[in-house]
Amino acid sequence: MRYTLANLAALTVAASSLAQPTTNPAPAAAPGEPKQAAAATGWWNDAVFYEVFVRSFADSTTGPLANDGIGDFQGLIDRLDYLKTLGIGALWLMPVTQSPSYHGYDTTDYRAIETDYGTNDDFKRFATECRKRGIKVIIDFVVNHCSDEHPWFREAVKGPEASRRDWFIWEETRPSWKGPWNQSVWHSAERAGGPKEAGFYFGLFNHDMPDLNFRNPAVTAEIHDTARFWLTDMGVDGFRLDAIRHLIERGQQQENTPETHAWLAEFQRFCKSVKPDCFTVGEVWSGTRDVAAYVNGGGMDSAFEFELEAKLVEALKSGKAAPLAKALRKSWEAFPVGAYGTFLTNHDQARIMTALKGDSAKARAGATILLTMPGIPFLYYGEEIGMTGDKPDPDIRTPMQWSAGTGAGFTTGKPWRKPNADANAVNVEAQAVPGVDSLLNHYKSLIRLRNSSPALRSGDLHVVDQTDPGLLVFSRAIPRERIAVVVNLGRHVKRLSDVTGLEIPPVGRQVLLGNEEGTLNPGASIVVRLAN
Repeated sequence: MRYTLANLAALTVAASSLAQPTTNPAPAAAPGEPKQAAAATGWWNDAVFYEVFVRSFADSTTGPLANDGIGDFQGLIDRLDYLKTLGIGALWLMPVTQSPSYHGYDTTDYRAIETDYGTNDDFKRFATECRKRGIKVIIDFVVNHCSDEHPWFREAVKGPEASRRDWFIWEETRPSWKGPWNQSVWHSAERAGGPKEAGFYFGLFNHDMPDLNFRNPAVTAEIHDTARFWLTDMGVDGFRLDAIRHLIERGQQQENTPETHAWLAEFQRFCKSVKPDCFTVGEVWSGTRDVAAYVNGGGMDSAFEFELEAKLVEALKSGKAAPLAKALRKSWEAFPVGAYGTFLTNHDQARIMTALKGDSAKARAGATILLTMPGIPFLYYGEEIGMTGDKPDPDIRTPMQWSAGTGAGFTTGKPWRKPNADANAVNVEAQAVPGVDSLLNHYKSLIRLRNSSPALRSGDLHVVDQTDPGLLVFSRAIPRERIAVVVNLGRHVKRLSDVTGLEIPPVGRQVLLGNEEGTLNPGASIVVRLAN
């Protein structure tokens, strides 16, 4: 069957093979009732994740790829002990498969490691070294689209009778409608080197990223088998699924379709059948309600909470806590416990230190909130030392700043992208000195605290409104542990005595982080264990 605009709307996924998802968040628990448990909990609920762009993390110093200015798996292996010391429990690797681009989000081979980074055997050795250190590994799995240089598409673009034609979405004439952000989504086969009669193909993100057609069972079967390959043959522990709200279009509806939810639920079941403790986290760049639907319907173990992230950054900038307090409650009520990914910024956004205009006090406050609030925290590489960067994207993905000097400790060769100008002052070596009051040591303290505290990892949330607009106050609790978190987002010095609605007595409390006397300078935080 040929899949065209005319028959897309008529096609649906059979309910017998793909479970119908819940497309609205489950109802929140009433006040005083226990919070709903996550549909699936696992090692990910106890881990702090670290997002790595392999190209920019560490160039190897020995072996065939040594000192070529490009990060690789040997270089990453050489830096695993740093991540272990930081307290990281899991890595998310941005795309690592063969690709014609520097970023890798357009693969030409889903099963082959990018040659700039090494070989499949290098990856397996990396996965083994991670296991030795108790570090889990998930990879970016970009299934919405592939590269226009992928052999599947090179065959499909040959014409209407091509053997892989139905692996992609085609129209004989270009439809008039555009994409969700008013972009062109229909691209000429001629532009891709095919004949005129091949028509036009759908590529949501760009002409060089043709969308795969998941209404074709053969495509789904291939992606399932590729997931099995990574879970069993390559040793990964799960996937970060890119751009999942766009997987299956319904005519002009290009996001959040019932068919997309159903496909993801089936993908989840398949992955769990291969590896029961496989973890999936989805990128749904949308509001809380849309994001939660991808978790509550069973399609994902977790999804990134972009609305909460935006409110967190906004609060750090403005010094006003109330909008963030509201967002914390909203996320808590929308998701099962521990089922959403939290972060400050990622590889698509201006780095947090740039967003905060270099204000290290605000950056510390952001770190405290990220690592004490509910959810699964994700750190973007270099965030822990205050690396900067803004659009274009390559400048958000610059080499990791390990030390002062040429190449910033990233390479002794010519780096693929010039390190930031501040690398001589902002680097791991300078900030890792024990006892130094650095951002890196602040992160280490917070991660160590979270890793040792069941309440911070999985406890209930109670947000306490304040009369002072600059104070963010919440508590986390399990039956045997209760922790209060107070963050001064404002411009003036505060004290614990300024907190309203939550009693933090001077006796029977243990200060886990912050000033023992209860003083909060702007950007400062106090984390206190309260007597039960």
